[in-house]
Amino acid sequence: MAVDRGDAGSSASPAIPTIQRSSLQEQVRDAVEEMIVFGVLAPGERLAEGALAARLGVSRQPVREALRALASDGFVDLSPGRSATVHAPTMREIREVFHVRAILEADSCALAARTIDEAGVKRLDAICADGEAALADRDTRRLIDLNGTFHGAITRIGGNNAAFELLERLQRRIAWHLTQIVVDRAPDSWVEHRAILHALADSDADLAYRRMLEHVHHSVEAIKLHQS
Repeated sequence: MAVDRGDAGSSASPAIPTIQRSSLQEQVRDAVEEMIVFGVLAPGERLAEGALAARLGVSRQPVREALRALASDGFVDLSPGRSATVHAPTMREIREVFHVRAILEADSCALAARTIDEAGVKRLDAICADGEAALADRDTRRLIDLNGTFHGAITRIGGNNAAFELLERLQRRIAWHLTQIVVDRAPDSWVEHRAILHALADSDADLAYRRMLEHVHHSVEAIKLHQS
């Protein structure tokens, strides 16, 4: 972000930030990604630049740049001479993402079982309570957000910063794949979250590891069933 320093001779003038074109492109990218993640834009749907620009109240240029960025992240397919389309993930792609997730999160869960304190247990318990409330309301967005919060908190407690950073990069893709099943899967998912929490509270690293692996596996199987 560039800074307009105003009158160079006036030390009292505060620095005034100016919005750069890249900032608008990033905002448009985030907005389109969110519509894809939460199913407002469905897999295979054409993404006409003009229609998206009108919908978001911007010109076509930041939309074009945003679609290129989303294509590089795997959310959009671009074909020469044709409109962009929302990428339709294959089951193989989904399995690959969740395989990486399972490895990182199961290991982090075992680490967390060895280091978690009372404050950590209380935090995870509060997240579970919020998740159960969101389930009662059938609030898809809240369920997705709280699911990410629960898993992220465990990784943080485990203390492996590299694992946390890698999972953060995958989080939007994970959310995208879970959105299609989250309401139907949530009753079992939050029971499994509670079971993971109990293993953590008991400092049982082996059980915490197994329960996290099973939890991620169950999500993959639910997605597979939904797509069949």
